[in-house]
Amino acid sequence: MKREILGAVLCGGKSRRMGEDKATLEVRPGISQLDYLLGLLDTVCTKRAICVGSNPGSEREVSHEVDTLVDAAETSGPMAGVIAALRVARGLPVFVLACDMPFLEVAHIVQIANRRDASKLATSFLASDGKPEPMCSIYEAEALPLLEALAAEGRSSLRRFLEDADIERVEVSEGQFLASVNDRVELDRAIKMLRNS
Repeated sequence: MKREILGAVLCGGKSRRMGEDKATLEVRPGISQLDYLLGLLDTVCTKRAICVGSNPGSEREVSHEVDTLVDAAETSGPMAGVIAALRVARGLPVFVLACDMPFLEVAHIVQIANRRDASKLATSFLASDGKPEPMCSIYEAEALPLLEALAAEGRSSLRRFLEDADIERVEVSEGQFLASVNDRVELDRAIKMLRNS
């Protein structure tokens, strides 16, 4: 069931270690990571967007109808994308996914959407280290002024924000699905794992 949530895929990173745009990677044959994740978000979100960084460069081709957002200028990294998405959402929560998370499935997206607690600042899966995973989280509108204040102080760690904030923490028995791919070795491993699963 779709909810009044803006789903946003963060794909503004430089991809230096990978050597190519991670949003365009085809971990699954015939579909880019960006299109795959937008499809996952479409199962629970009424609106979707992609956050393309502060210097978007060439337009990415996607087979979904989405908005393209430029990261907030006053900070850097993923926090800039989250702030930009929350501003555009205008009071709606934002479901954030990083473009380099190939193991996510519909079941994970539905699970966290079902566990969302609108009275908290965010809802996050707990990664294998027991800490909230900021790149697969739902941020409530009330988080925006707090994130803006952190950005104004020169602080840009979403994970630290989630650790310190009043959030809904979703524990999982196995957190492999939250893994990201950052270089060719990790990409090849992910392709083989998905092919064999």
